[in-house]
This record gives sequence, C-alpha cells and structure tokens, in this order.
Amino acid sequence: MPHQAHFRYLPILAAQRQWGLFLADCGYSVTEPGSPYPPQRHPDAYHFDWKKGRVLDEYQMVYLTRGRGVFEARGVRRQNVEAGDVLMLFPGVWHRYTPDAKTGWEEQWIGFGGTLAERLLHTPFFRQKKPVLRVGVDETLCQRFTALINDIEHNPAGAPFSSAGRIIEILGLIQERIKNVGAKGRISVVIREAQNRILRQAAAPIDFVQLARSLRISYTTFRRSFKQQTGVSPAQFQNTILINRARDLLSATDLSVSEVAMKSGFDTVYYFSRLFTKKTGLTPSAYRTQSRQS
Repeated sequence: MPHQAHFRYLPILAAQRQWGLFLADCGYSVTEPGSPYPPQRHPDAYHFDWKKGRVLDEYQMVYLTRGRGVFEARGVRRQNVEAGDVLMLFPGVWHRYTPDAKTGWEEQWIGFGGTLAERLLHTPFFRQKKPVLRVGVDETLCQRFTALINDIEHNPAGAPFSSAGRIIEILGLIQERIKNVGAKGRISVVIREAQNRILRQAAAPIDFVQLARSLRISYTTFRRSFKQQTGVSPAQFQNTILINRARDLLSATDLSVSEVAMKSGFDTVYYFSRLFTKKTGLTPSAYRTQSRQS
C-alpha cells in the first residue's frame, strides 16, 4: 500500500438508509513497531486511545493482516489478536484495541450500518460475545477489502448502493473462511472438492464411502469433517440440492409429481413426497399451488 494510512468517512443519504445497508467509512493503516496508535487522528466520533476506548454508532469489521496486539470489549475479556483475525465491532458497545509495540500491525476496516446490517449481524454467525474471528490471512479476503477501499478513494460518491453489496460479499467470505479454519489444511480442500462433486452429480446415486475413498480420506473423517464445514451430512447436502431442483420443477412446469420426482433424482415418488413434505412443510401438490398463487 502506498501510504501509511488512509481513510474515508462518507455522508449517508436518506435513500441509502431506505436501502437497508450502507457503507459509512473504510480505510487502512500501517503502524510500524514503536509508533503511536492510531497513526493519524480520525474524526471525533471515531478517534480513540487505549486508555479511554470508544463506542461507535455503526458496525465495523477490522481485518488484521500483519503483526499482533490486544483487543478488549464490554463483556469480553482482554485477549491477544494477530494477523488473520477479524475484529467485529458492534454499535453501542465499548471497545479498545492496539498493536504490540514490538511488531506494530497492518489493518483494513469497513464501517457500515442499516436495517439489513442489523439482521445480518444478529444471527448465530456473528455474536457480540465473540467479536474476534480467526479467519487467517487470506489473499481473496485481503483483495476484497483493498478493492473496496481503493474504489472509495478514487470515486467516493460513485457507487453508494453497489458498495453495500460488496459488504455482504466480504461478510460471506469471512463466514466461509471461519468454516475452513475449523477444518484445517488439506481437510478443508477435500470437503470443498466433495461439495463440488456432489453438486455436479446430485441427481445420480452417490456412494459416499467410495467418494471418501477417491478423495483419500477415511469415511468417518469425511462425514465428520463434511458436517463441521457445511452444517449437514453429505446425504443431507445432496437431498437439499434435489429438493431445490424439485421446487423449481413444481413451480415452473406442469410435470406430474411422479415425473418431478424422477427428474429430480429420487427413486420413488413415495420417498420424494415424504422428504419434500418434511423439508418444506407442504406436499408437492400444495407447494405447486402456493407457488403459483404468490
């Protein structure tokens, strides 16, 4: 990065608030070992020092890409943080953080708000009691932060609505990286490849024991790691794909329920109807009727 620090604070228009998600500020800073922190003064609503800490009126995600330091927030014990950590800051919550004087650090951050932000950040994926997310130093995530910050630098008023979509993309990447960190190294890559193979051949019977063997992993490890990374078993993952295909066919075609079952990859219409009703709360016929009324 060409400068030691850069940041931009943006006016939020009424239309952006109606949109439900808006970018309020973004920036980066490089704090060298032994340097004061923060390296430059920010507006009063954002500036802070370690002694006083601060409280924001917005959400922020701070991505550390080099160095280490400490972080503390209301209700959260003081803890060490390092390169690869994302600090999730919540509005109205006192917090403070600072780099280690021996290492300094590099950080990128994005501040945002809106009703959609409130919905996204009040889910099981982001918790106020667990604001430090261990995602690792990830090139793709770094690039997304950098691209948004650079675009705002060159054209701060140019894309107030599409920039909000990029916030969602970054939040999604963070979630994916957290899942991958939970299944270290090669296992994470193996499970991602397994997902791709299931997606490509979902309508055909899949021998998951053979799939695990072809990926050079034991079936026990495969099934456990798959559920850790995706939240469902391999069979449930496949069934979700098949049910979604059936939804589309029921809504968009006049195929009989038996034909939908066959084209979606189910062996029998009975099993299809039972599973579809369990997953959606409606029989296939009732789902078709409801989807065409809406």
